[in-house]
Amino acid sequence: MIGRRAFVSGAAPIMVAPLLDRIWWEERWLALEAEGDVDLPAYTGATLRGALGSVMRRHLCDESGQCGERCRAPGRCRFFSLFEQARAEGGAGPNIPKPLILEPPLTDDLRRIALGGAITHPFTLSPGRSLPVLSNAWRIGVRPGGTMRLGLRGLGVGGAALDGVVEGVRRDGLEVKGGRLRLTGIGGGKHRFSAMPPVGTHRVRISLTTPTILRSDDGLAWDPEVFAAKLLEQVVVRAVSVVNVFFANGGERVPFVKAEWPGVIMTGSRLFRYILPRRSYRQGKWMNFDGVVGWMEWEGEVASLLPWLRAAEVLHVGQKATFGLGRLEIASPLPEGSALLEEIPGA
Repeated sequence: MIGRRAFVSGAAPIMVAPLLDRIWWEERWLALEAEGDVDLPAYTGATLRGALGSVMRRHLCDESGQCGERCRAPGRCRFFSLFEQARAEGGAGPNIPKPLILEPPLTDDLRRIALGGAITHPFTLSPGRSLPVLSNAWRIGVRPGGTMRLGLRGLGVGGAALDGVVEGVRRDGLEVKGGRLRLTGIGGGKHRFSAMPPVGTHRVRISLTTPTILRSDDGLAWDPEVFAAKLLEQVVVRAVSVVNVFFANGGERVPFVKAEWPGVIMTGSRLFRYILPRRSYRQGKWMNFDGVVGWMEWEGEVASLLPWLRAAEVLHVGQKATFGLGRLEIASPLPEGSALLEEIPGA
């Protein structure tokens, strides 16, 4: 890893190395084929996560799925540790990251809008207090034989655990409205962050291609300036949280500090509040996961930001990464050879 550091206040600086190079992950990319006329919402992440959870609960839950909303055996349940774990100290402590990140199928239209494209039907735009509101009430119909690709990323999770999940999908499929998604192919491997040479760029643009939920001191962050500052803070917080929960031994925990980037200025943005209501059939209620999509651009001393932003492409940022939310993509080109990922040989 490069030896640049994050600018922080109130504590010793966080070094990019050796923090990020502790992180490794396994990926499984599932090719799925529709059986029946499959009916999906415009954003598929929450629906596919629910379908996946149903399969995993049957195969991994130590209590045969009878726990309800509170796990009876959080210390040993494989389903809880991989899929449901959200708070420390038996549910009363702070939020902690889940080891499973979903990479749901994305419609080309939403990604195109996030990258800066025109807003066209079936998306609609309406005024909002801090951000214009983007919505899409249409549903996606997948005809029999139609295909899609779903990614599973396990942070510090061995291949055997993910392969157990994949085997459940192979046996049961994913039950969704109107039909079933059948597994037809598998890809993936084991990865880690690798060395990235210093880059000479003074500008970086990122796109949020799935709704991103960040909190400010007075609730959810909607103001563009507040949201941008929280995002730059949270890309570091997310990486530190992942290291502390999944990769740090007792005395190696990294202290949480507020990252600051005094030489970095936001010079442009096009952000929308994306309306994302979700019906939780397990909890029997509607849940609101509105987040921010669109792009932001910074100029100045951005070279020290790049490793954290590249890490966020893998780790996501903000809440509900297991729904595929908070997916970040660096949209501005980087110099040749600046990739921050490598596959671990023999995995």
